[in-house]
Amino acid sequence: MSIEISGERETFMIGYAAIFMALVTTGIATFCYLNAHMASSTRRSAPRLSGSRDKGLFYYRLSALFIVITALYLFYIIVNDQFQFAYVFGYSSRDLSLIYKLSAFWAGQEGSFLLWALFHVGFGLVLARKKQPCAMAVYAGIQIMLLSILLVKSPFMMLAEPRADGFGLNPLLQDPWMVVHPPVLFLGYAGLAVPFACAIDGIMTGRHKNWVSQALPWALFAWAALGAGIFLGGFWAYKVLGWGGYWGWDPVENSSLVPWLATGAMVHLLLLARVRLAAVKPAGFAALFTFVLVMYGTFLTRSGMLSDFSVHSYSDEGVGGILASFVLLTAVSALSILIIRWPSLPEGELYPAVKSREFFLAATAIIFTALGIIVLVGMSTPLVGMLLGNPQNVSTAFYNTTTLPLTAALVLLLAVGSLVGWGEDSSRLFARYRWIAGIAVIAVGLAAAGGIRQLIALVTVGLAAAIVVVSIVAVRNKKMSHGAGLTHIGLAITLIGILFSSLASQSVYVSFQQGESQEVFGTNFTYTGTRLDPEGQGFYQSFSLAGEANTVLEPYTKLNKEGRPAAREPGIYRMAAADIYLAPAMQQEEISSKEMTLHKEEQKQEAGLTVKFIRYGMSGNGTGGDVRVYALLAVTKDGNTEEARPELLSRNGQMIPAPFKVFGQYELRLTAVSMKDGTATVGIKDLTAPPEQPRIDVEISRKPLINLVWLGTVFITVGTIWAGVNHIEKRGKFT
Repeated sequence: MSIEISGERETFMIGYAAIFMALVTTGIATFCYLNAHMASSTRRSAPRLSGSRDKGLFYYRLSALFIVITALYLFYIIVNDQFQFAYVFGYSSRDLSLIYKLSAFWAGQEGSFLLWALFHVGFGLVLARKKQPCAMAVYAGIQIMLLSILLVKSPFMMLAEPRADGFGLNPLLQDPWMVVHPPVLFLGYAGLAVPFACAIDGIMTGRHKNWVSQALPWALFAWAALGAGIFLGGFWAYKVLGWGGYWGWDPVENSSLVPWLATGAMVHLLLLARVRLAAVKPAGFAALFTFVLVMYGTFLTRSGMLSDFSVHSYSDEGVGGILASFVLLTAVSALSILIIRWPSLPEGELYPAVKSREFFLAATAIIFTALGIIVLVGMSTPLVGMLLGNPQNVSTAFYNTTTLPLTAALVLLLAVGSLVGWGEDSSRLFARYRWIAGIAVIAVGLAAAGGIRQLIALVTVGLAAAIVVVSIVAVRNKKMSHGAGLTHIGLAITLIGILFSSLASQSVYVSFQQGESQEVFGTNFTYTGTRLDPEGQGFYQSFSLAGEANTVLEPYTKLNKEGRPAAREPGIYRMAAADIYLAPAMQQEEISSKEMTLHKEEQKQEAGLTVKFIRYGMSGNGTGGDVRVYALLAVTKDGNTEEARPELLSRNGQMIPAPFKVFGQYELRLTAVSMKDGTATVGIKDLTAPPEQPRIDVEISRKPLINLVWLGTVFITVGTIWAGVNHIEKRGKFT
């Protein structure tokens, strides 16, 4: 390691060296584990097997140390404002609070890959305790991929010139939920590598019951983490973006939803494989290709392929080719192993009868798979279109139309299957539980009265209501664990909330002046004005709601460093039955300003002034400061003439007018210059004229039962984790 100091600039090699050493030690660990696996499969001497395995563990632990050093060093340079590093300059600034400097760690491609590697190696240390050389060789191989990306796209690249301050974190990301959302999502990504490695180990060694039992808790944990990450992202979008929704079927959003759906299929197949070894084949396929889908989604979102179709996508930063090769390597390797070993995998029937728990588990996995395929096709459309020379994206209607019938089928399976026992169940379920069907019918009636009109949506609501009751009954009858029951209830509640908040939502646009009151959805809204954020980072627009305990809603507009609006957070009034969602669309700047367009030597009259355009010019070169375009004007009033020079400043890619005052009461603003036509457009404002009151346009929405979405997602996450803990306790340890 070397430290080179040149003036005030320091070049640190600690980060690069730590990544490189982590890659080297991971490579050595992979080789040692492969050697140990070969010794085990060829039944060679125990000392050689033990020695290679122990060496692999030593080097893997050493790689973990280097990855931790890398992560700590990145956090150190962010917290200490080391803006000579391009990553720190791009995502942090001196005035950024500590919590958002932590968020800056994973705000960019490089930091997020490092966070992924950090979680991955942590899970690897847990997996290594099992002493399975084949699984660890596979798992360390995945780590090599992550570290290779970090070596190519390092967070420790230096700027050519030192900077006094950084660009800062995107104002949209300066929210507590976005501090939590990415790490939780990457916990899920890292966790899915464990079932992948366990499946390959089981397929190669023939220890099928072992790998199924070992992979199930990891799959449940990853499912919970992925789901929680998706839900947090949806809540952030609802709370911060101000468009009124929480899921827009964006391709980047879908890149995490597809692995979640695939994990749902894998979990149900693993549950089936515990009692029917014939399910090992589809369970192994699901475990392998769920992680392949993680890699594929990473490629789509980080290669720049979706930059024209998603606001969340990263631009192409030179890692697309590497990611594509890793996706192909992972997919081809997994498929090859599966094909080669397929004849040796267990065979037999998946279920003894249609009326059996086994059948419903298999059918549920099929529905999850079908949903995943539909979303996969939709999110891959931009890539396929690009390859065919016609880039395009599918509409949200495609997803809504195709997924709703499958969702109805899914809730039907969950509603019936939860009461069916293992093996052929001869009990008369409908006769015994027909009262639950009555509850479903009542729920359909309430949904219709609440504003839902689509038949299949009404059926889904009724079945979802039945799931809540069925799950409680199944848990009491010990046909389902508490964790599984809570997960099913959470899914049902979430679906009811989604259908009501989307299909029964009401929305209107209203224009307000300060002090004006209007009645919307039975509530009186009064716009009371604007107040500045005490920290000067934005402003609030205040609305009082009469009849709601004098509640005040204050949508918040964040400003960027240039003082321009960068993000608009809505005002939300939460009630048990619905949310009142208030999102200012824009402020109409109704100022008494008149514009004129002049050619050289031309003069015009406006607002009592005679303005003559003399010439235009430019100052600045774009390297040492702002580029300024100016117009030289002769302004005459009552026989007196003054010279004016309004300017346009080019700053950070934006043209900013710099007004010029004449005769102590008029402001001249240069709004456009056409060098081709030789014209200048100038706005004139009389500062002594009475100001016109600004108006703001506001979208006010009523979103019924939307809080069921958030409540249900909490139940899903807690229930899935609870189920995973139960399986850990049954197995005895989390390995």
